[in-house]
Amino acid sequence: MGESFSSRIILKKKKRLKYKEMKKILFIVPLLAILFMASAMTGCRFAKSYEDGDTVAASVFEPEDTTITAAKRKHAAAKAAAIVKDSADIYYVGDGSNRQFLQLVSYPSKRDTLVYGKTRHVKVKGSADFGRVVRVRFYLLNGTDSLVSGVEEVKEF
Repeated sequence: MGESFSSRIILKKKKRLKYKEMKKILFIVPLLAILFMASAMTGCRFAKSYEDGDTVAASVFEPEDTTITAAKRKHAAAKAAAIVKDSADIYYVGDGSNRQFLQLVSYPSKRDTLVYGKTRHVKVKGSADFGRVVRVRFYLLNGTDSLVSGVEEVKEF
């Protein structure tokens, strides 16, 4: 027993202080945990929500670039001027024509070349020499293939 009475009292007081401090900590920690959870839940509830399903592309709101539009218009005008409308059923007689086939070159552009077979008797009005402008009549076979059945020289051109 080497302890004195006063030292025992001091030890008891220290134990009581530790016990009171522990009680305070046990009371404060759950309280802080509850406050943290409550703030976390309300913080998430008031956060902004982004619904990306209803977005519109930025190009809808941007003004149109006039330089590109002007270039497109100029290109379209040049393309339209470059298109030459050929006459229907009027052709030049090509150099590749022979007894069985007639080579026809589109009039007036001379861009397209067509080769058609001839029927047994081709009716010719005027001259059908190479390089002449002619109007052609076709004979349809089965609705898909066609043969030249008549050639008429066109003198107005």
